[in-house]
Amino acid sequence: MELILPCGHYYLSYLEAIEENKRNNVDSGNFIGVTRPNIIEHFENCRLGINLPEGYAPRTGLWLVDNGGFIGEIVIRHSLSGELMRIAGHIGYAVRYSKWNMGYGTEMLSMALEYTKENLNFDKVLILCDDDNYASARVIEKNGGKLWDKIIEDEAGDKETLLRRYRIEL
Repeated sequence: MELILPCGHYYLSYLEAIEENKRNNVDSGNFIGVTRPNIIEHFENCRLGINLPEGYAPRTGLWLVDNGGFIGEIVIRHSLSGELMRIAGHIGYAVRYSKWNMGYGTEMLSMALEYTKENLNFDKVLILCDDDNYASARVIEKNGGKLWDKIIEDEAGDKETLLRRYRIEL
């Protein structure tokens, strides 16, 4: 099992994971390149900060792969603006549906924290999850996450979501 930069070798498996999540009513938006035919280029541009929308920070996307297949995706933001600090954090991740509850999220986050420390020279990170996402909270806590606070996010006046914000010292 390894955490790698996205590459064409795993592209079909990545698309299969998106379809698998759709079939199981999991929001496929968790994978950042969902509808992009040029996903590998998109990941590279995001990492280098090329053609990012206003308010977006450069970010490194990594794929967890094993036995020739895509397992999950993790994204590490290189910096946080006020809004990103409030509602997104440094790291976001998703595991394909068929790999849930097998420890892959915990292992992927552990590997990403090491990558962040070594490659981005961070000494701490901020990670968020919905308050009712107990699986994600466990993944964060197993990786040393300490609950900082909880905040309410108003999604464009549509729906309020209670978010847990965790800090992890690297």
